[in-house]
Amino acid sequence: MKNKLTYFIARSSMFGIGFFLLFKNTGKDSWISLILGTLLGIIILFVYKYIKEYFSNHNIKDILSKTFLGKIYLLIFLLFYIYLMSIILILLPMFVKSFYLLYTPKFLIIVPFLFIAVYISFKDKKVLESLSNLLFVLCVSSVILYSLLLLKYVDSTNLYPIFSSNTISILKSAFIYGTITSIPQIITINFHGNTFKDELKEYIFASLINLLMIILIILTLGEPLIKIYSFPEYAVFKQIKILNFIENIENISTFIWYFDMFMMLATLTTNVKNILPYKYNKLYLLAIITLIIYISAYFIANNYRYIITVFYYYPVVLSIFFGIFVTLLIYLKYSSKLKAIKKEMEEKNKEQ
Repeated sequence: MKNKLTYFIARSSMFGIGFFLLFKNTGKDSWISLILGTLLGIIILFVYKYIKEYFSNHNIKDILSKTFLGKIYLLIFLLFYIYLMSIILILLPMFVKSFYLLYTPKFLIIVPFLFIAVYISFKDKKVLESLSNLLFVLCVSSVILYSLLLLKYVDSTNLYPIFSSNTISILKSAFIYGTITSIPQIITINFHGNTFKDELKEYIFASLINLLMIILIILTLGEPLIKIYSFPEYAVFKQIKILNFIENIENISTFIWYFDMFMMLATLTTNVKNILPYKYNKLYLLAIITLIIYISAYFIANNYRYIITVFYYYPVVLSIFFGIFVTLLIYLKYSSKLKAIKKEMEEKNKEQ
């Protein structure tokens, strides 16, 4: 079954981190970096294409768990999933406590999201895939609607002069955008409904939506403000007034980012559950989720210096994981033992 997970992964990676880092580095030239970064992201997706094709119609656990080196790669995948889940659960309470529930414990903000994500992980994958298709229409429609409402606040002079940032900063931001929106796409490896062409279309469409958001933020806020706000994608909607008296409609718009983050969180939780041993699966999952809550809500989120460090090094950490995934591709290509295991599994499937 086809899904829109690629779109949500590319979108959720921008919330809180992506926009923040791009505007800090390149200000009003961030849209240029986004275009260049999209090209880098396409190259990364092309590398993932060969990894995903190898596991076509198979769970990575069923093949990799048969060899010692394969088990090490499974452990790396697990660490990658935990890392991304921790990032989301750092961002979520940070955003909510900044604008809404100022005195609510982070634990109470995180748990409802995690509870629903765990619930979906125990359902068939088609539930998550169907949900992604439904929320995709809702989120895209909302982005377009809010973009139209922002048009009257646009000031084209905020975009000029173009190329005011130096080349190094533009390339650095391009690297940031390409890595944070494409490297996490490996988490769809166990969802086999989409072809590479489908994923490419969704990724480019997500980049177009991100480009639209960046240009609107620049045109309506201007360079001084885009570098000040921690969440400029939220601040830009605070300007909207309907009939000069209906205000605070930006609060309604927040469900767009909640859905983006939730879809990625649900995908990660499903992957964590499926990669764990079958025996004591629920116990292991509970232990890992408890660890993630502690890391995100108590250890990192309570120290602003840790949060900033995590944000700035996020693209670097993702790049390290990508390097490891490239070695996985080499291992898959040249391991005769894995080829024999895969052939045996395919023959069994034909007999059934």
